[in-house]
Amino acid sequence: MNSGKESREYIVRITWENVMAAEGVIREEKITGRGLTSHTLLAGDPSKPAILLLHGAGPGAHAASNWYHLMPDLAENFFVIAPDLIGFGQSVIPDPWPDSVMGWIGTRVDQCFGLLEALGVKKAHVVGNSMGGALTLQMMSEEPDTIDKVVLMGSIGAPGPRTPELIRLLSFYSDPRYARYRQVMHSFAYDAEKFEGMEEIVENRYKIATDPGIMKTAVKMIDSMKNGIETLNMPPELLGKMPHEVLIFHGRQDRVVPLDTSLYLIQHLKHAELYVLDRSGHWSQLERWDVMRPMMEIHFGARTF
Repeated sequence: MNSGKESREYIVRITWENVMAAEGVIREEKITGRGLTSHTLLAGDPSKPAILLLHGAGPGAHAASNWYHLMPDLAENFFVIAPDLIGFGQSVIPDPWPDSVMGWIGTRVDQCFGLLEALGVKKAHVVGNSMGGALTLQMMSEEPDTIDKVVLMGSIGAPGPRTPELIRLLSFYSDPRYARYRQVMHSFAYDAEKFEGMEEIVENRYKIATDPGIMKTAVKMIDSMKNGIETLNMPPELLGKMPHEVLIFHGRQDRVVPLDTSLYLIQHLKHAELYVLDRSGHWSQLERWDVMRPMMEIHFGARTF
């Protein structure tokens, strides 16, 4: 058996090979549903079960930064749908803009259900990462029959302390220098110094985060989270009514969103399992895809033990 260090370096190398393999597999489309237009990455056969991938909310985040490397793997068995959530990437922002964190989440709920309707998807599995997890929980509570099985990864939407890393993330636009952004991005990883491709991620996402057109929206959107992120917390009563089977992943070394959030979710959801991944920070899908992929495929019915 490999040591932890050897195992982890192998995982990251495989991840970036998958990025190269994605060329020609993933297609981009602008899709409008419920009056909202989503820049969307698509992969796989539309006749197969659908998986909707919902990314997180760090400055510079978008669908490709979260999901591009793993979409070819999932596309072997599923129709994979990954939108830039409104306020991020190239999806169209409605006028007027939402003026609160709940307003942004509500807009994204309509965006996601509208996207599924436009694609003719009656029911979809959902994977929600960080803020995308809070969005997933809200969708589960509003239109439960449209959601099949769920995976949450380092999800917010549950009570937990604001870590120093989360506070620095939410305050990034008060001092949007490259050196500070690099510190924020490094806090996402278990061991940033050994994370192959880290500096490329930092450079690419920093360009997006500080693009003048994107910053105009991002400053207000991130400020709404800074001032009201606790409003996303899902009450136990609503969680207890959700009939969905939920698989929860959380990095043991996640310094951005504490494990407390997933412990709260496992306590109150009816049908949920929690897996704490060692050698993983807030980027479990990048650092521990070796473990997550087979478990997700079992959960979503693509393979058996």
